[in-house]
Amino acid sequence: MRTYGGATAEQRASLRRRRLMESGLELFSSRGYAHTSISAVLRHAGLKDRYFTESFSSLDDLMAALVRDIYEEQITRCAAAIDTDQPLRDRARNMIDVVVGLPLQDPRKGRVKLAESLGAGPLTAGERRRGLQRMSGLADSLLREGIQDPGIDTASLSVAVVGAVGEMLLSWFNGVLDLSREELVDQGLLLFEALVEHASTTSPRAGAPSP
Repeated sequence: MRTYGGATAEQRASLRRRRLMESGLELFSSRGYAHTSISAVLRHAGLKDRYFTESFSSLDDLMAALVRDIYEEQITRCAAAIDTDQPLRDRARNMIDVVVGLPLQDPRKGRVKLAESLGAGPLTAGERRRGLQRMSGLADSLLREGIQDPGIDTASLSVAVVGAVGEMLLSWFNGVLDLSREELVDQGLLLFEALVEHASTTSPRAGAPSP
């Protein structure tokens, strides 16, 4: 395989893709997706026009790749956080702490995942949907430990938990909620525990009229 500057064509293409993604992350988080163009991404990355289509079909495709990577990092860390011998409550708290902590470690990723990705196109929407489904699957695995009633649909509850924690996180990230990180995690855990406790003590058909 031919090399140039010690790198193969495939390696150089991979490096250009990474530069485009880094520039996309920087510009989407600082300017906003709606105010970022392909030309701006190329200028920031220091690449010629022809190199964008080498890796991405559109800005939406670039945003989708970023969202996919962000969710992959989050899901990997969350899976590790709950794959322990700790009590259910501790593992649920650990998972919520991971979700809250990642935007603090890199606010650019937080802005892209929580806000800017919402204004992108169908490719990004698909990645967000898949990411949320995988996160809900992790939450469901915890809920099924705490809720033994087979008549309760923990899959539906897991979607509610992930969605609620996500909305709280977005409001907190935007400065709407005046809470510390620990307080926000505690609120998310309170929601999780309330669902488990209520579902464990209430039949899904309670109060329904007799046939």
